[in-house]
Amino acid sequence: MIQIASPQEDEVFIAKTLMGMEDVLRDELLKIGARDIHVMRRAVQFKGDLGFLYKANLCLGSALRILWSIAHLSAEDGDELRDKVREIPWENYFDVDKTIAVYAVGSHPGINHTGMAALLVKDGIADRFRYVMDKRPNVDRENPDVRIELFLNRRQCIVSLDASGESLHRRGYRQDMGPAPMSEVLANGLVRLTGYRGDYTFMDGMTGSGTLAIEAAIIADQLPPGIYRKRFAFTQWSCYDKELHAAIEASSLKRISERSLKIVACDLGDLSAAKTNATAALVDERIEWQSMEFFDSKPPTERGILVLNPPYGHKMEVDVDDMYSSIGAHLKKAYKGWTAWVVIPSETADRAIGMRASLRYQFMNGDIDCDWAQYEIFEGS
Repeated sequence: MIQIASPQEDEVFIAKTLMGMEDVLRDELLKIGARDIHVMRRAVQFKGDLGFLYKANLCLGSALRILWSIAHLSAEDGDELRDKVREIPWENYFDVDKTIAVYAVGSHPGINHTGMAALLVKDGIADRFRYVMDKRPNVDRENPDVRIELFLNRRQCIVSLDASGESLHRRGYRQDMGPAPMSEVLANGLVRLTGYRGDYTFMDGMTGSGTLAIEAAIIADQLPPGIYRKRFAFTQWSCYDKELHAAIEASSLKRISERSLKIVACDLGDLSAAKTNATAALVDERIEWQSMEFFDSKPPTERGILVLNPPYGHKMEVDVDDMYSSIGAHLKKAYKGWTAWVVIPSETADRAIGMRASLRYQFMNGDIDCDWAQYEIFEGS
């Protein structure tokens, strides 16, 4: 007999994030009421119930996906892994008519690679459904109804259901990518690291497709970042509670509190992509758009936070050292009294800017090691 499995009061969940954003995510989880929080590498473990699982997907800005850990296994080899996965009552979690995809991360001394581990888990799930229901779920790697994740740490294995599905950085508001766009999750985390919460002027000096400015508006107005999405994977689970989901969503929308303080975004040339994205995110009217080069810009108020994500990397045809030297010169000339946060992609860029950072955080932007560096601009800087 099928007994629907549902997260209970103290269920273990894992929120995955980008390298360098773990503490940001921990602070977000604390703010929304998570319990028993433990920071991990590129992830944060916490406890909650089904409603909190919905809340985490809707309200966390620095999370990539939320996992529900349903089984902790020990397996000496692939055969034992498949056999133990077959013992999990999968029919209690989702219907056999749902499509599935299995992903594996980590390493196991008895299994050659993660692709093989994922295949073994898929076979174990299929065997279980065939035994119980005489049919098996189909696989859909592109757009599965149910996403299963396997974490391997030597011979220890954690099997999880992915509650998010598509990565949470895909908010749903980005209509126009522009060149070298920054991930929404990364942008949200970087803005949070500045300490910005909507209580003073915020300026994005090289806005591109507008992601930093848009995420700043989302943070300032306490918009739930997941509200733009049309689909979460948890809606495909047997335990999905539509009324509870709607209630959690309505409660999160009550927190919205539009601030009157300025958010300014500037860039040289066409700002249509940024404006289109901001309109889709429902924050276009919150942002003042300025079509000008940063090096011609002036601070809109006496004090505020300025963020800069300059073009860099092998895809961008710019002289990075010259650009960062010019950034440093303009900051010292025009932005006295402000706090600037700048993406620093290399040691030479760090030297070229010509200022000592008062604070810095390490992170990865794609495959590039970067620093998020804070510069306090004083008289005589």
